[in-house]
Amino acid sequence: MDVPGHVGGHWGALHVDFTLVLAVSALTTALLCLASVLSYRRRGSRAYLLVALALAALVAQPILGGLAMVGALSPATHHTLEHGADAVMVLLVLGAVYDARTVDRQQEVGR
Repeated sequence: MDVPGHVGGHWGALHVDFTLVLAVSALTTALLCLASVLSYRRRGSRAYLLVALALAALVAQPILGGLAMVGALSPATHHTLEHGADAVMVLLVLGAVYDARTVDRQQEVGR
C-alpha cells in the first residue's frame, strides 16, 4: 500500500522528511499544549481546562503518526485513532465555548 509522504512503497517506512515533519509537529503542539496548561493554572476556569485538553488531543496526532510510521499501528488503527482525536478535540473546544458563554451570561445577570 502506497502512503503519501512515505518513500519505499510500504507502510512503516522510516524516512527523514516525514520524521522531521512529525518531530516538528509534536514539538510545536506540545509547546502549545504546555502554554494552554499554564494559562489554565493562571485562570483556573473550566473553559481553559477544556482548551488545554483539546490541545492535548492535538498532541496525540503526531505521536500516532510516528507510531504508524514505524509500524506499531496498522493504517486502519492509525486512521481510526486520528479521527477519534479529531472528534475529541472538536467536542472539547465546543464545550469550552459553551462554558465561556454560560459564565459570561451568569456574570451579566449578577451585575
